[in-house]
Amino acid sequence: MRQKLIAAVILCVVFICIVIYSMQMEPHKFQECLSCHLTDSAGKILERQMSASITTLCAQCHEKILTEGYLHPVDIRPQNIRVPADMPLSSDGELTCSTCHDIHASFFTPYDTPSHYLRRYEGGRDFCLACHTGATAGKRGHSTALGESHFLSKYIVTDSSVGIDAMSKNCISCHDGSYATSVSIRAGMWSHGRDFVPHDKGSHPIGVLYEAARGRQGAKTDLKPISMVDRRIRFFNGKVGCGSCHDPYSTIEKRLVMSDQGSKLCLSCHIL
Repeated sequence: MRQKLIAAVILCVVFICIVIYSMQMEPHKFQECLSCHLTDSAGKILERQMSASITTLCAQCHEKILTEGYLHPVDIRPQNIRVPADMPLSSDGELTCSTCHDIHASFFTPYDTPSHYLRRYEGGRDFCLACHTGATAGKRGHSTALGESHFLSKYIVTDSSVGIDAMSKNCISCHDGSYATSVSIRAGMWSHGRDFVPHDKGSHPIGVLYEAARGRQGAKTDLKPISMVDRRIRFFNGKVGCGSCHDPYSTIEKRLVMSDQGSKLCLSCHIL
């Protein structure tokens, strides 16, 4: 009896593992083509004609990604970049989610790692350079290269009990070679000073609760209530992050969410 019970439990566990593995294998294994595609008069699926825009269709499942977090602009015409032939634009010549992602591709790469349906197997900066190949070429001196190759760290952890938001993690893992995207990054201070300068100059906290910081003793300045902060400044579950002041797709100098002329950005939170 006991052996039968153990066997039943093992079979149950194996079944659950198979189900979970199957779900991980192909999250985009759609059962209904008509949820996205149009048909002709004979009922034949029209592969290149969609029932709505790519952005609208993707938002059916990924609305949160499209409205929050770290997302490349879509539904825009590329300017000053060269988009490779294997990254197709829409019929109107615009960037869409499908420019970078092939939703019908395999979820895993030949290296048995998640592909995220990217059209190329490389990720991170290498993937971005497929289009933005001239963005950094010729502009990276020795200090920048060393700072991003495990030599310097411009980020100092100050609270090992609190994590930072996903967008800040992406920013730090790219701008500070001491931290990889696979590690857990805790709350700390990011140095805005130039390379090779002390960390106590020009640093700003990341991962701290804004309202909690308002009552902190020894703060350099007072802070406005969060309800009075300019809405262009974002908080992540009430925490300060890189995305509070910066937008990677902003056209403003230093990728700021708003101009800091006259310290306007700083004074949106701080009271001198």
